[in-house]
Amino acid sequence: MRLDNTRTSGTIRTRRGLALLIASGAGLGALLLGTVPAQANDTTKVVSADGQSVTFAASDSSRGVSGSVSFVVNADGNWSITGTGHNSHLLVRTFHWTCDLTWDAATVTHATGDKAVPGKKTRTISSAAYDPNIQADFADIADHGRADCDIVIG
Repeated sequence: MRLDNTRTSGTIRTRRGLALLIASGAGLGALLLGTVPAQANDTTKVVSADGQSVTFAASDSSRGVSGSVSFVVNADGNWSITGTGHNSHLLVRTFHWTCDLTWDAATVTHATGDKAVPGKKTRTISSAAYDPNIQADFADIADHGRADCDIVIG
């Protein structure tokens, strides 16, 4: 037989325990599933002297992986992304870079493939291709285009 000196009924104890369990589960779930926002710095934009390319540069960090990126778009429609990732953890992390290029009402998104970076190491990743939308609207991109580049972990 259990000794009970709380002066509460079993039903009340059960409800309190259930409420505590639900609150703890909700808090833990939010902690585990919640995403930590990336700490992105402002993107710089440089148009080349001949006006044939635009370079967007930025740095970002997320979940212990940080780095810098250069996103280049050319008048001929070719683009390239070259970025680094430094893993401050001891275990291997996988990362890639995603860049959203916007101008007027248009948006295109380009990304690198995934790359594993061992703990306490830095790796470089790059990707390049052709995009007809960039070629068609290059003058607008050079004039008022914006890029937002983010490091993505996992």
